[in-house]
Amino acid sequence: MAEVIHFHDVLHARRKQREQEHIHRCIEIIGQSLQSQLADLPHTPEAEWGVRAGKIRKLSELLEYATGLL
Repeated sequence: MAEVIHFHDVLHARRKQREQEHIHRCIEIIGQSLQSQLADLPHTPEAEWGVRAGKIRKLSELLEYATGLL
């Protein structure tokens, strides 16, 4: 006997798959940005350390949030 698959269920599954793909890509981009900020930190003038630390903290929090969406 054949199983009936509702069109709404197919659309929902596809949308969920796209969302997961986008989240993975966002995590990749945020991670790269965080690594870049950390690598540049030793070369940052002392006067800009606070700003750079704030960026690193915000990227870390954003990365934590995005990974929590998975």
